[in-house]
Amino acid sequence: MIRSLRKILAFLQRDFLSEVSYRLAFFLQVAGMLLSVAAFYFITKMMNPKTEGLDGIEPFPWVLLGLSFQYYFSTALYAFSAKIRGEQMLGTLEAMLVSPTPTSIVIFSEATWDFAFGAIRVAIYLLFATLVFGVKLYATSLGTLALGVVLTLLSSAGLGILSASFILYFKRGDPVNFFLSAVTTFFGNVFFPSALLPAPIRWVSNFLPIKWSLDVVRGSLLQGKTLRDLRGEILNLAVLTLVLLPLGLFFSRIAIRKAKREGSLVQY
Repeated sequence: MIRSLRKILAFLQRDFLSEVSYRLAFFLQVAGMLLSVAAFYFITKMMNPKTEGLDGIEPFPWVLLGLSFQYYFSTALYAFSAKIRGEQMLGTLEAMLVSPTPTSIVIFSEATWDFAFGAIRVAIYLLFATLVFGVKLYATSLGTLALGVVLTLLSSAGLGILSASFILYFKRGDPVNFFLSAVTTFFGNVFFPSALLPAPIRWVSNFLPIKWSLDVVRGSLLQGKTLRDLRGEILNLAVLTLVLLPLGLFFSRIAIRKAKREGSLVQY
């Protein structure tokens, strides 16, 4: 366990040093985040606070959390395939996957920095919105919030690993991420409530991790709901995690085994 943790921290340190070596790009990203928050603040001024599905939450904080965690979901979705592609191009993927380190540790370690930076990004969004625009956040259900975030990352990671497996198996660009991003943005309760969708297609949102994740995040941070209040949403999110994460790891093993057998780990 300690050895695996050290390996994960080594990946994290490597990617952190690479990121901060481009200081201007880093600060420009932060500036872009702040401008995004400000833009959404004024956009939501055009929204009706009584819109169905907002559940009494003001439009700006409702959309703000949707924006923040959509980015977090996208990070989990894209990080694995992007890292695998990068390691393929550098010629280091084969060396990592044939090392004594378990494949699952290698795969998760590759995306550690992306998850960490995603958390930093969410924190910047919320801090700026609180200090500048007066958004009120509840700190009474942080345990519930943490549980929801962990389950979101694990379920999203399952989809991301599945996406990376596609690249390893077919040696082509991945259409899975684009499709899933479009589906989650439209059906996932991100920028508008899924309650506004036509009834015949509204059911799709119930099978998306981000929908239940946002229900937990908004409920705990914006309404002060407890674990008891959100137990149904947490349960649904846990079920999706138990399905998606093992599915992603299963297909990753199939893709890696095929690539090792064919000697094609370095091909892209």
